[in-house]
Amino acid sequence: MGELAGLQAWLHAAILDPDGPAADAAAVVTASSRLTARERLAIYWRGYRLRLLECMRGLHPGLVRLLGQDTFDGFALDFLDAHPPRAYTLFRLDEGFAAHLRETRPDGAEPWPDMIIDLARVERAVTEVTEAPGTEETPEETPERAGPSGSRLVAAPCLRLLRLTWPANEYLAAVGRGGDPPLPAPRPVRLAVGRRDYALVVRELGARPFAALERLAGGGTADEVPAEWVRHWTELGYLTRAERPGARHDPAGTHPAPAERTTPR
Repeated sequence: MGELAGLQAWLHAAILDPDGPAADAAAVVTASSRLTARERLAIYWRGYRLRLLECMRGLHPGLVRLLGQDTFDGFALDFLDAHPPRAYTLFRLDEGFAAHLRETRPDGAEPWPDMIIDLARVERAVTEVTEAPGTEETPEETPERAGPSGSRLVAAPCLRLLRLTWPANEYLAAVGRGGDPPLPAPRPVRLAVGRRDYALVVRELGARPFAALERLAGGGTADEVPAEWVRHWTELGYLTRAERPGARHDPAGTHPAPAERTTPR
C-alpha cells in the first residue's frame, strides 16, 4: 500500500472508530494553535456522524414524528455505533435497524415498543421497494391470468410482505400527508408493499389472501389461488410472469431460469 493510500485508510478507520486509530492522531495530524490533533480529527468525525444521522431521519420520517427527533437520534446513533455502515450506498444504511430495536427492546408488559419496531420495518420495506427492480421494464412478461395448470407466478423483486402487530402503515401514511397522528391502537396487520409504474402500492390483506400471496412468493403454483386474486395482484405489480410447468423456479423474480439444454450450444 502506498503512502497516500495508507493515510486514506487510516483516516477512514479513524472516522469510523474514533477510539481506535484516532488515539494516535498526533502522529499523523498536526495540531493548530487552538485545537489538538485529536480535536481537529473530531471535526470530521462529527460531520460524518451528522451526515449519517440526517440520512437516518430521511429514511424514517414516521419514527422521527412518533418519537420526537431527540429520542429518534438516540436510537439511531446507538444503532450506528453497534452497526457501522459498510455498504457503498446510503440506501442500505438502516439495514438491520428494526432488528436492532427488537434486540434492545426493554423488557416489560407494555406493548408500545412493538409499534416502534413495526414502523421501522415498514419504512425499511418502503426503501427496499423503491430501490429494487420492478415490473416497469418488462410489461410483456406480466401475466394477465394464472396460465396453465401447474404454472408458477413469480413475485416481483420489489414485493415485500409484512406481518405486523400495529397498524404502522396507517400511521406512516398519515405522516406522509402532513398530519400528526396519535399512537394507534394495536391490531394484527398483513401488509403487501410493492411498486407499479414507479409508484408505491401498499395494501392490507385478509388472512387468506395474504397466506396465498405468501405461497406464490415462495414458489407455490397458480392453481392454488383464485384467478381473480391473481389478476388483481398482477394489476398491482405484485406478480411479474408465469413460468412454464417444469421450469426451474426463480423466487427472486430476476430472470427466467432456462430449461436444461439437451443439445449442444
